[in-house]
Amino acid sequence: MRAVAFTVDVDRDVNLACQGEICSISNGGKHPRFDSSARGLQMITGLLEEMGVRGTFFWEGRTAEVLSERMDVRDLMRHQEVALHGYDHEDFTGKETGIVLDRESTGAILDKGKAALDQVFGKGERGFRAPYQRVTDVLLDELRERNFLYDSSDTVELVNGKVRPYRNKNGLPEVPVCWSRDGRGKKIVSYLWPYHEGKRPITDYFDLVDGFRDGLLVIATHSWHPVESFCSGLRTKEDAERDMADLRRLLENIERSGCELTSIADHLRRKDAL
Repeated sequence: MRAVAFTVDVDRDVNLACQGEICSISNGGKHPRFDSSARGLQMITGLLEEMGVRGTFFWEGRTAEVLSERMDVRDLMRHQEVALHGYDHEDFTGKETGIVLDRESTGAILDKGKAALDQVFGKGERGFRAPYQRVTDVLLDELRERNFLYDSSDTVELVNGKVRPYRNKNGLPEVPVCWSRDGRGKKIVSYLWPYHEGKRPITDYFDLVDGFRDGLLVIATHSWHPVESFCSGLRTKEDAERDMADLRRLLENIERSGCELTSIADHLRRKDAL
């Protein structure tokens, strides 16, 4: 089986962790912004809707609340999987903030984030991806205790063309992003960050897909990234349109390669997924 999940982290614009603060800000300011995320979300969902692709969207609770006041996000997500991405883009490990979140704080964040998504989108089972892909054993325990469907925070190597979901040591299904080597021998991860920052052509990810032989390949990006660069700021309209054209090319390449485009939750419902 060759399946690909196209996933999007829907969070505050160009998010940045701060020392001594649990909540993340937006790069270049002291508070979070959401304008680029809103614009990018509309562009990405419009593309997926046009192509008939069901993706997986990892929402911050706060972003869901803010954007729901500006647009009909429930309608945007009507054909997409809605999963959780924390509430305020918290660094659960404290690597950048200096604040390691304990069990009580971790559970409270999960509950608050899930409640926000339930309020905005309606109740449902949720998957999870940690902000910055940083997890703790406490976080994984709390996810399992709350019956989350899966975690998608790990990154593993694509070995002999294979990458598959597995059960982590807490017993929770883990659906990892993957990494491999490109034709120049450099490490490439299935997050599109380097592409959006102008450090890789989109065709490098065509090659990654071509080297994928079995399992579930998770492609990941951020809602704000087609609209705003982390390093150079807001993009021109032409640059944003170019990014969307390239995303279309990537999805079309995936379909031509014989892979099935699916959401993570739909893939895990198959009896042979794990």
